[in-house]
Amino acid sequence: MLQTWRRQWILTTGTYRLAVAQRRNRCALVGTSSATLTAPQARNVSDFRVGVLGLGAIGTIFFIRSGRLAAVSETKKELPILSVDALIKVEQFDTWVKKKKKTATMQLIHDGQETETLEFQGLTTADKVATACNASNVRVRALGGSTGEPHDGHKLDVLLVTVKAHDSVGAIRSLRERHRHVLKDDALCVLLQNGLGEVPTVENGERIDNRWQFGSGVTFVGGRVLEFAKVKTSGLEAGKTYVAPLHRHGAETGLSGLEDTMTMPREHDDVKMQMLVDVLVAAGIHCKVLGSNEMQAMLWHKLIINAAINPLASLLNAPNRSVASSESSRRCVHLVVQEALAVAHCEQILLNRSQNELVDDVLEVARTTGSNVCSMLADLRRGSSRTEIDAMTGRIVAGGKRHGIPTPTNELLLLLVKALEEEREVRQSR
Repeated sequence: MLQTWRRQWILTTGTYRLAVAQRRNRCALVGTSSATLTAPQARNVSDFRVGVLGLGAIGTIFFIRSGRLAAVSETKKELPILSVDALIKVEQFDTWVKKKKKTATMQLIHDGQETETLEFQGLTTADKVATACNASNVRVRALGGSTGEPHDGHKLDVLLVTVKAHDSVGAIRSLRERHRHVLKDDALCVLLQNGLGEVPTVENGERIDNRWQFGSGVTFVGGRVLEFAKVKTSGLEAGKTYVAPLHRHGAETGLSGLEDTMTMPREHDDVKMQMLVDVLVAAGIHCKVLGSNEMQAMLWHKLIINAAINPLASLLNAPNRSVASSESSRRCVHLVVQEALAVAHCEQILLNRSQNELVDDVLEVARTTGSNVCSMLADLRRGSSRTEIDAMTGRIVAGGKRHGIPTPTNELLLLLVKALEEEREVRQSR
């Protein structure tokens, strides 16, 4: 099946462009982007259903890109059948459609102000499902909005989990307990979020699920939420995304509580992961499957970059460029990286980057995304009493304590951001 799928999506020279000029009906795919899609030669594979859990910056980017591809696949007989669903909370769905009358939109705005748009209809249905105009295979669904179980053919093969790192455990547990019917019994769940991840595999001494398989992911695509369903992206064309199956040995992956409970990836899960990658590549997102050791290094690489930028930029209450703009902030970056690298070495993570190279990586990211407001600062500015500091800096501090490695700079940053969280919590309680 995989060879047929890949032949259809990848091994071809034809291309499709998603643009307004090609689709005169406004209630369809709309946009000025020139995203290029790979055109296959036959259509003889079964329906492949992808879900995106959470529509923050990354979730919205991946949903819009893959949704636009799926919309084309429905109208072009030579393309494989692809369906894409976004899963959000009921209150998010209601807020999104409240201001709309007949249609609602999702927008992806690029640095050059080019815009990719999906429009949705059916906003007042009792089951709270919005369907893309002229594309019944692209939907936004409110979890808990529908009481009936979908037909087996409508259940998801793969789920991209793009909620905040601290929400992933609760989100997956909720799927298992109240919305199990949304996913196939052998579904693949890929965690695509900041930090090193955490999978709720054990509850009351039993596994959360014996059949769902989990994968990890990391993306260097950047985005900023302007409002729900409207995201400004940076680095989409150059930013890369990596995915890998989760294996045993939680200590090696940085994932807690997995040592004796994770099942080894099954062959058809590897097939699903490669199919997901092929879809993302066809949708214009650079994506690649990595081996376990490569993914560990990639996750830690991004963790160190995030831990050096997010807390400091948040405390400075300034865009990312502030991290590289002064000698004092650069010195702070150096100390964060030094401590984090020492912990990574004790975790037996092979980064293949020196301390100075990692510092350079941090400063380069801070400069190239200079106008971006990092997700942590965005959360604080919205008045949120919880950020992803535990999934970033908290992981480094915890690892340091576990291995007897001093991490004073990271510990101070952790405490300061925690103080900001607590101050906002006090405000909310008044």
